[in-house]
Amino acid sequence: MHTLPSMRKAPMPTRETKVALTSSWLIISSILLIIILSPYVWSDEALLSASEVLQFQHLNQERCPLCGMTRAFIAISRGDLDGAIDFNRWSIALYQILLANELLVSLFLISRVRRLSCSIVRRPVVNLARQQKRRENRAVA
Repeated sequence: MHTLPSMRKAPMPTRETKVALTSSWLIISSILLIIILSPYVWSDEALLSASEVLQFQHLNQERCPLCGMTRAFIAISRGDLDGAIDFNRWSIALYQILLANELLVSLFLISRVRRLSCSIVRRPVVNLARQQKRRENRAVA
């Protein structure tokens, strides 16, 4: 029985693909963490002067989806949620998504560190047990 091309199973991603996707996710998440933390590190004036005025609104005569997001994130960092909604109505939702992503990254990194530390601790114990068995086998022979 022949299967249609659309019915075939997709190939499993290779190890290299998984590593590439994970690395990309971690790099992008690092940049997003800087965006989240920037209102706590730099002054409002420094952030506003560093962010460009988008030309989208001027060309199309309408607001872009990210218009006011810098000012909204500054307002969120100061606890002014009403002001954030005034600047951009989607700012709180986007901020929550970014925070959830950073939580997932933190959990991922913690699990990797634990796995690495467990393998480092277990490896010498296993090697010592193997060496002891070899010595016993040599002594018996």
